[in-house]
Amino acid sequence: MRYGVAGSGTSAPFGVGEKMLEVCPGVYRHTDSAHVYLIRDAENAVLINIGDGSALDHLPPGIEQVRAVLLTHHHRDVAAGAARAAAHGIAVYAPEGECGSLQGAPRLLNHADARNNYDGRPRVWSVPQAIHARALRDYRTYHFGSLSVGVRPTPGVTPGAVSLLYQGPDFSAAFTGDLLFAPGQTARLTASQWSYNGGEGLAASVLSLLDLADQELTHVLPAHGDVMNAEALSVTAEALWPLLQLRRHNPRLLQLREQPYQELRPWLLMNRTSLANAYVLRSRSGRALMIDFGYDFCFGQAGSTEREARRPWLYTIPSLLRKYGVTGIDAVIPTHYHDDHVAGIGLLRETYGAQLWTAENITDVLARPEDYRLPCLWFEGMSSDRTLRLGESVAWQEFRITPHELTGHARYACALLVEGYGERVLFGGDQYSDADGLGLNYTYPNLFREDDYLRSAHLYTQLQPDLVLSGHAGPLVPSGAYLEALLARGAALQALHASLQPLVSRLLMRVEPIRAPSGSTITLTIENPTGKAFQGELRVQEANKTPACLRVDLSAKSAQTWDFCLTADEGTRVHFELRGQPGEPAQYTHASIGNEGPSA
Repeated sequence: MRYGVAGSGTSAPFGVGEKMLEVCPGVYRHTDSAHVYLIRDAENAVLINIGDGSALDHLPPGIEQVRAVLLTHHHRDVAAGAARAAAHGIAVYAPEGECGSLQGAPRLLNHADARNNYDGRPRVWSVPQAIHARALRDYRTYHFGSLSVGVRPTPGVTPGAVSLLYQGPDFSAAFTGDLLFAPGQTARLTASQWSYNGGEGLAASVLSLLDLADQELTHVLPAHGDVMNAEALSVTAEALWPLLQLRRHNPRLLQLREQPYQELRPWLLMNRTSLANAYVLRSRSGRALMIDFGYDFCFGQAGSTEREARRPWLYTIPSLLRKYGVTGIDAVIPTHYHDDHVAGIGLLRETYGAQLWTAENITDVLARPEDYRLPCLWFEGMSSDRTLRLGESVAWQEFRITPHELTGHARYACALLVEGYGERVLFGGDQYSDADGLGLNYTYPNLFREDDYLRSAHLYTQLQPDLVLSGHAGPLVPSGAYLEALLARGAALQALHASLQPLVSRLLMRVEPIRAPSGSTITLTIENPTGKAFQGELRVQEANKTPACLRVDLSAKSAQTWDFCLTADEGTRVHFELRGQPGEPAQYTHASIGNEGPSA
C-alpha cells in the first residue's frame, strides 16, 4: 500500500499501525497532537489536518493513496506533519491567508522573541519549519476524485482559519479546526487576542460559530474534543458572548449581525458592518450595484498589515439577498484603490458573479498594484470588467452614474455622482472625514498635491449634490454654508503648504513601475502643482557609476516625465535625487532591479 499525489507517478510506502476510529460513515479519526480526519473514497483518501504526521502510519486498510492534506489553520498542533506529507509527494492545502504563515514559519518564530512586540497572536505555535502549501480560496469547493470539500471562512483561532464542509451519504459535517472544543467551550482563549489587548478572535469566533449554525449541519468535527451535533455551535457562541461583553470589544456585534444594512433610501442601503462604508444601489428589478466593498463585517483586525492579518469575507451578503429583496449583484464600483474599499471585490466576483467597474484613473493601479509605491494597496491585482470614462455618465437600471476625478486623499480616486428618483447622491470615498464632513483627509504618501482640496471643493460646488456619502462617516446633507466652508478650507490648506516649505518641497516625484527587470524601461515623473516655475537638477545614481545630471525646468502647474532604461544587477536600486536651489532640501525616490524585492 502506498500514498502520493494522484496521477503524479510519485508514491511511497506507509506503515500500518493503530487502527483509526470511524466517527462517521467513511470518515475516520486518528489522534496525536490533534485529531486528524480521513475521508475515504474507495482506496483513496483526503486528510483534514495532519497533526504531527503520525497519521500516515495508521491509515485504514485498503487505502492506496492520500490525495491531499487540507489544513484548517497554520498552528503547529494541526499542521507540523505537513512537512512529512509534502516530502512524500502529498499535496498540502491551507487557507489562502495562512499559506504565508506556513511558508514564513521561521520568521514567525523569530517574531515571538522580538522586543517591543505588540502582536498578541501566539507565534510560538507556528510550525517548526517552512511548509509550502497550495491555497484554499474562501467559498470555493475543491474536488479530489469523487470527494468534494467546501471552504468556509471561520476566523477565530487565527484570522485566516477556515472550516471545511463535507456532505456525506446521510450527514453534513464541518471540520472546524480549533473554533470550538466542546459545547460551550473553545480550544484556547489565548489565540483569541490578535492585537496587544483586543478581543478580535472572540468576536470572530462568535460570528463564525453563528454562520456555521446557519449551514444546516449535522456533525461538527473539531481538531480537539469530541464529535458534536450542530447545536454545539450556537451554544458555544452564546457561552463566549459574556466574555466579549466583559472585554468591551464590539458590543454591537449581535445587533449588527441582525441588521447589517441601514436603509438610507428605499433604493439605497449602507453596510453598517464594514470597515469602510460600503453602499448598495437597489433597483426596482431587485438587481444591485455596490459602491466600494472592502472588509465586510469588520469586528477588529490583527496588529499587522501583512496578508495573513487582512482577510475579507462575504458575511453579510446572504443577509442582503435574503432580507433586503436583492436578487443578484451586477457590479461593484470602487471610489479608490485602498484595501478597505476593495479587499472583498475578488471574492464578490468569484462567488456572486459581480463585475468590477472602475473609473479610468483607478483601473491600472488595481490591475497592477506591484508597479506602484503607495500605501494601502491590496495584495492581488484586479482586472476591470468595464472602464468608466471620467465625466461621462453611464446608465445602470433606472440610475445614471458619473465618475469624476477626486484627488487629495488618494491620487487614484473618483467621486461617483448617482442620479435617480429625483436625487443627486455623491459618493466621495475618503476625501473628507469627520462628522461635519469638513475634515481634510489628505495623506502625503498617496501623492497629495497642495491644491487638491481646493479642486475637490470646486467639484462639490459644481455638482450640487443632495446627499454626500463618505467612507468613514455618516450621511451628510450639504448646505450652501458647507460648500463655502470646503472652498475656504481648501484655499487655506493650499496657502499653508505654500508658505511653510521651500518650492522644491512642494513638488512631487514618483517612478513607475517601482520594480522592473534589467533592460526594462521605467518612467520618472516630476510634478509642479504650485503657481511658481521651478528650476533644478535631477541626479540619477546607478550602482558603481558616476551620477548622471539632468536639468529640470518646470513651469507652474506642470509635470514632466523621463524614460530610463535600467541596466543593473538583480536586487540593486537606481536612485533619483531632485535638487532645487543651493541649500534647499532634496527629494528622493528609487526603482529596484528585478522581479522580486531588492536584497539590500
